[in-house]
Amino acid sequence: MTEWFRNTDWNKEIENFFELKLKRARGGHSKAQYLRIQAGYLLDTKKHGQIGERLMVRLFSDFPDEKFSVIFGHEQLADYYFKTNQFDKAESEYKTVVEYYHSDNRSGTTGLADVKLADLILTTKQSDKYDYAYNLITDDFKKTGGSIDLNDSKYFYCLTCARLANKLGLIEDSKEFAKVAIDLSKITEPQFPRHKTVGVVKTKKHDLKELKKIMNE
Repeated sequence: MTEWFRNTDWNKEIENFFELKLKRARGGHSKAQYLRIQAGYLLDTKKHGQIGERLMVRLFSDFPDEKFSVIFGHEQLADYYFKTNQFDKAESEYKTVVEYYHSDNRSGTTGLADVKLADLILTTKQSDKYDYAYNLITDDFKKTGGSIDLNDSKYFYCLTCARLANKLGLIEDSKEFAKVAIDLSKITEPQFPRHKTVGVVKTKKHDLKELKKIMNE
């Protein structure tokens, strides 16, 4: 059976049972974790995203001191806002996570909120923030302990760096990042034999086209 805090559907009966189980859960840490997980599952649905949003905001207000659940919750909510074209809200949520990187560390998150923020700035064509975004994912990325192990995340990172560097006229840097991204896109073998999809790079035609254009400039 689906665990009580991993529902992908939602109605009054499911909500009542969830609230009953949440009330019985021991300690703020567990309650916050269950609330975040359930909110995340609903944010990933087409039908119940707004309910997931409401539960996530409730997490922030009810358990502000449970920082690992809260900070990842901010990133998940930012992803939802980005996916639903609520870019101002997404930018605000990503910035909350990036501030956490600067004051603490990247634990409890994907470690990529700054790269996602830079990608959002590119997507929304905020040219006045390109310098900020590029510094965020190069110099600041290193200063705040940024590191990437999975090939798909490396590809996303290099793609974003290449695009920003190109926009800023940093031709050699953009070519270097573009080359790494293109090389990563050619890897078809999974990184982990037992997990066939983990780390596998998924490309988009227009992204590859842009990378090749950068390489040929």
